[in-house]
Amino acid sequence: MMTMAEEQSDLQSHLSAGLYGTPQTNPDERRHYLGSLRERCALVLTNADLQNAATLPAFTKALPQYQHRDLKLLLNGKLPSDVTTPYLTLATKAAFPFTLVNDDTAQLGEQAVGLLLVAPTAINQADVNLPQPPAAPKKKPGLFDRLFD
Repeated sequence: MMTMAEEQSDLQSHLSAGLYGTPQTNPDERRHYLGSLRERCALVLTNADLQNAATLPAFTKALPQYQHRDLKLLLNGKLPSDVTTPYLTLATKAAFPFTLVNDDTAQLGEQAVGLLLVAPTAINQADVNLPQPPAAPKKKPGLFDRLFD
């Protein structure tokens, strides 16, 4: 049997949910990560990354390592189609589930999130950046290079 204080608390929470909607965990984080949470992210690319020509080949090379995991691709639907189409094509060819996010969480700023690979539950992956190919080693200058430079 519930006490009077428990009944009032239950009634208050029911009224609050009716007036303000169901409370959401980490609303600021959800706005930043296209409605998802940081703890669920396996890969994060910003809008600026998506517009960089070097990102698409790096993403193409990295995509197979994410394929056999239970992940979904979230893509900022407010970006121009010429930016998003190559990524949608890759996701379709790889039979990778995707969603275009076109609500208030999708932003157009350069540092706003443009593409995410997310899991349905927390994976807490530390490094969520796109793996960059190693830079070519610098050629050691020879004797003539040092003399005539």
